[in-house]
Amino acid sequence: MPTGFFTHDLCQTYDQGRGNPETAARIEAIEDQMIASGLARCVVPLPSAQASMEDVLRAHDKGYVEELQRSSKSDAVKMISDDTEINKLSFEAAMKSAGAAIEAVRQVCSGTLRNAFACIRPPGHHAGRSFAHGFCLINSVACAALHALDAIGLKKVAILDIDVHRADGTEDIVKNDPRIRLFSLYQASAFPFDVPKATAPNIINSPLPEGTEGGDVLRIINEQWVPKLLDFKPELILVSAGFDAHRDEKQAMLKLTEFDYSYLTYEIMRVARAVCGGRVVSILEGGYNIRSLARSAVAHITTLARGVRE
Repeated sequence: MPTGFFTHDLCQTYDQGRGNPETAARIEAIEDQMIASGLARCVVPLPSAQASMEDVLRAHDKGYVEELQRSSKSDAVKMISDDTEINKLSFEAAMKSAGAAIEAVRQVCSGTLRNAFACIRPPGHHAGRSFAHGFCLINSVACAALHALDAIGLKKVAILDIDVHRADGTEDIVKNDPRIRLFSLYQASAFPFDVPKATAPNIINSPLPEGTEGGDVLRIINEQWVPKLLDFKPELILVSAGFDAHRDEKQAMLKLTEFDYSYLTYEIMRVARAVCGGRVVSILEGGYNIRSLARSAVAHITTLARGVRE
């Protein structure tokens, strides 16, 4: 079975505002690198639709979503947080990103695809039930997880967040849901700041000191995450795939390379093969150094496409 590649038209036109590092150039760089490496011939590009309101309201409060929608209809740009604005395309772009993640889950769960990558923006893992920041408005990975559980009928889903920033929004949405395990590694000193320690039993956080290298991350995954994943036995693994822990990234101070992302992806796939028939859906989150983002994302997708050796 092939690896699916999902994106949408607003990924290359939506503008987060002057000076914001979350730009259309991120997607363009990934797609250009895919063409240059030959990877574009090894994945299947597939269409997706905007997420339904039903899907989004599983993850977000109705009043919050309605406020996003109203704000996007205004001619005036609104700052919903210190770093995130809403303009005329914001709500539609976020809904299309959630829709791409959900469609990827549908096709992987139906057996049409072995695994999939949703190359989408804006990112989503900082969006909580009723708050937005960190360039995130709608939490695509949470919408996809809850769709898998409530619409498709899976019993257990794991979310693995490998972004350099803590998945505070995803935590807010899935905390205390026994059907979901959220595993998150992140730089402890990076954004978001002053978030209380997670206490929900289904949240497994692995905060990292500045300067952490790829080998240390791989040890945490193998020694701490893998046993818990094997015990939990999810029927689907979702990856919040941020590539801003790269050593060239200026948003934080971890020291991963594109090769680390490839090894990390392979370890995730090995677990997925053992517990859920290899079903993995990866969803783009952060990564703002255009060159390292492109190399790291392509290393990640290439590993998904190659599969796990016998």
